[in-house]
Amino acid sequence: MPIISTKEGLNINSEHVVQFTTFRNGQTKFLLSTGGEQICEAYSEELAELFIPVIPANPGFVAVFAERWQDGIFQYKERSVIAWRLCPGGNYPIFEGYGSNDDYHVIIDPAGGVYDSEHNRYATLEDWQKEYEAEANEPAAKSPKAA
Repeated sequence: MPIISTKEGLNINSEHVVQFTTFRNGQTKFLLSTGGEQICEAYSEELAELFIPVIPANPGFVAVFAERWQDGIFQYKERSVIAWRLCPGGNYPIFEGYGSNDDYHVIIDPAGGVYDSEHNRYATLEDWQKEYEAEANEPAAKSPKAA
């Protein structure tokens, strides 16, 4: 239940918003489930994101992030999936902790299955890592500097 904070000092429970309209001047009109309405300016620029349903994830979902260092070594980090955002374009994970980079590479499900955002399945995490590293090394092998 996200709370919408406004520049006028109001806090609006998003669960009670039936409909909202944002005007060109930056103010938003909120129609509330109580029958009332509020016209105010919200701090959040993307109000629609406050109304996307979020459900808790079952324990055991883990996202894997990959990073290639300058020396060519790959580093893999894992973060637990704690919830799912149910968006019109698909379900998107929400991760534990803070992080500015939510661009994961694969998800490991509780049964051990490994899949990416394009629905490609891999038998194991190691199989995906081998393929990922091979694909990452292809451009380096084809570049003029490597020849």
